[in-house]
Amino acid sequence: MYREKVGIIGGFGAYATLNFYKRLLEEFASESERDYPHIIMDNNFTMPSRTRALLYNEAYKEVVDCISDSIQLMIDNDVSKIILVCGTAHYFLDDVYTKIPQAKERVVDIINIMGAELQAKDEREVLIIAAEGALQKNLYQTRLKHYGIKCVNPNEDDFTAIRYFIECVKRNELNQGLARQFRDFLEKFGKKNVVLGCTEFPVLVDYIDKCSKTEETAILRNQYCFYDPLEMTIKWLKEYLL
Repeated sequence: MYREKVGIIGGFGAYATLNFYKRLLEEFASESERDYPHIIMDNNFTMPSRTRALLYNEAYKEVVDCISDSIQLMIDNDVSKIILVCGTAHYFLDDVYTKIPQAKERVVDIINIMGAELQAKDEREVLIIAAEGALQKNLYQTRLKHYGIKCVNPNEDDFTAIRYFIECVKRNELNQGLARQFRDFLEKFGKKNVVLGCTEFPVLVDYIDKCSKTEETAILRNQYCFYDPLEMTIKWLKEYLL
């Protein structure tokens, strides 16, 4: 039995949060439900757009306040480790820590966890596919540079396609046509190592994996190595709680 509580802050993308929770349960699979860790989840669907806050400074303070409120809720409920199911949300954490200094020791930084693992794998260069706010602000480039990793960012011309993929996942509109579009999108970069920087992308890749064996599945898995910070975080969390 795990004595420490785990907190999940979602609402940034409902299906990304659902997918993360499902994978967390699968990783901690047990014969008895009593052997799962105590998990508290907070989904704030009314949080303003993180991307618009970064690109246009629209409701920036409200985003910080919403993330802070969710984290404070976790702290008030004695949660030991808190996971934000959104890569872009990590950009706001320094402002959150200014408001709630004690949060820093409880928030599990999924970008740092990925950076450490990529460094251990001696990975030198990755393609980042993430929300345009994170890309424009060089969130991953700045953070992963500390681990000796070079990040290749898509160009602004690619942002429309990235936004489309993300919105399709948010609306749960997954189909074979979308899978083919995603395959074609990746082919243009010529990079094999891909960081799924927006947490909607693991949902799309998971959908493709679970489809019947198609050309899209074969190409994606044979040509690309996907790095998912949430998957790495789940494994880290299990090791930490044991």
